[in-house]
Amino acid sequence: MNNEDINELLERYSKGLCSQEECKYIERYILKNPIADNWDWKDEQHKNATSKIIKAGLPMLPRHQSAGIRWIRWTASAAVAMLLFAGVWFINSEQGALEDSSYVIAEAKDYNSEKVTITLPNGKVQALEGTLSAEDLRALVSQQEGGVAEAWLTIQVPSRQHQEVTLADGSSVWLNAGSILRFPQSFTKEHRQVYLEGEGYFDIAHNIEKPFHVFAGKGEIEVTGTKFNVQAYKEQNSVRTSLVEGGVKFYMDKKEYKLTPGIELIADTDKHEAIRQKFDVNQLTSWKDGYFTFDNMELLEVMQLVARWYNITIRSDMKLSSKRIGGTYPTDLPLEELLEDLSALSGVKFEIQGKEVHIVR
Repeated sequence: MNNEDINELLERYSKGLCSQEECKYIERYILKNPIADNWDWKDEQHKNATSKIIKAGLPMLPRHQSAGIRWIRWTASAAVAMLLFAGVWFINSEQGALEDSSYVIAEAKDYNSEKVTITLPNGKVQALEGTLSAEDLRALVSQQEGGVAEAWLTIQVPSRQHQEVTLADGSSVWLNAGSILRFPQSFTKEHRQVYLEGEGYFDIAHNIEKPFHVFAGKGEIEVTGTKFNVQAYKEQNSVRTSLVEGGVKFYMDKKEYKLTPGIELIADTDKHEAIRQKFDVNQLTSWKDGYFTFDNMELLEVMQLVARWYNITIRSDMKLSSKRIGGTYPTDLPLEELLEDLSALSGVKFEIQGKEVHIVR
């Protein structure tokens, strides 16, 4: 293809008239042929300034339209081709002009163990298997050498694992993958409180005289006896409290929010805002039974959930907010098989490279 053909294609590209194949061709051409000195720059200062703007991915050049001029946002993820006022095209000629066009949806974490572990009051770490009962907790603490004034324990759940624990008061907690629960072996006469990072389903023993408190992120949940689910992953900067039975009080910034069954509160701990909404109990809590349940869920949220369970990094070269997914899948499904099904449902493609998955067009 000669220069005249390229220029014609670039003009059509700028007006959104190219076919998908033509778009791919011109983008490959620009990436492989980083020419800039041949363009008709106003001056050297103009060339340098525009090159820096392209590299930074900032809002930049206007282009003519019948209704006037509108601004176009160009980012490193788009082909760096622009039409100047006189119809002149240019691209960045600096070394390393184009960076990785993908953005990170979720990142894999480093776990100290592939098994669920409990850290005892003396700092010893022990692997766990099966449900942990209140009697098991007493036995673990009784093995400690010397007196323990207040025996606090920490359970950490890695990827592809769940853990159920029964607390000293008979309350049960189910922990999802990527979660940490810090709690005392026995509660004091005045308080029942635990600290959660991640996701947990709580079935709390009723005691109106001694409310149960869950501290999660920058929020606090108070109950006397109820069933509810809490999501408080550190990377989300939010606390999602979903009430199944009973009543819940949520506190943030000295404000109190009350919930009724079937309603959840999503508290943005950065913006200090909270919203109430209905939720699907089966979809939210199916993880306890070993299933992913997606009911018209945004693909972005689906992939964040998948990344957390399989402990993978996910990158995408497209926005996913408009795509939605439905279906139920066992959590023991191999990643490759799950991604095949998600690809068929969403129309996007997945490339697996070790511990990383790339979403491509």
